[in-house]
Amino acid sequence: SVEEGAPLSAGEEAKLYQAACQSLQLELADRTEAMGQMREDKVALEAKVCKLQHDFEEEHKAAFEITRDMTRQYKGMQEQLVDRIAQLSRTVQELQDKLEEAEQSLDRTVRDKDRVISMKDDEIQQMKARMEDMAQEFGGMLKETLDKMRQRIEISSHSIDMEGFHHHA
Repeated sequence: SVEEGAPLSAGEEAKLYQAACQSLQLELADRTEAMGQMREDKVALEAKVCKLQHDFEEEHKAAFEITRDMTRQYKGMQEQLVDRIAQLSRTVQELQDKLEEAEQSLDRTVRDKDRVISMKDDEIQQMKARMEDMAQEFGGMLKETLDKMRQRIEISSHSIDMEGFHHHA
């Protein structure tokens, strides 16, 4: 039996150191195993991080490609719309020009028609006046002719009367 605090014998001291050594060896083995596990976990995590980084870069590239394509499409559509707007503006201008021409043509046609109607009205008035003059002239000629005929009839009936008078005498 060993007293408390009494010096250990060489054998007991050796056993104590052996036990401590075994304990330290077990702890070292546990820690070595844990280190090995940690290294594996670290390698696995590094691989995961590497894969995530790669995936992120791929996603970033894909997003960049999509953005670039969409930007190109957007610019293309924008150009098409600008062209379409310009084309429609030209069409509107052409139609406005044609409408203006048609309105001017209609105005000219109406003015021409009014001028022709006015000329025809003047012509009709002149013809009516001429007909009136001719009717008066004809009336005058007719009266003159009738007067001359009456005179001749009177002369002839007078001369017939004279002849009858001469013959009876």
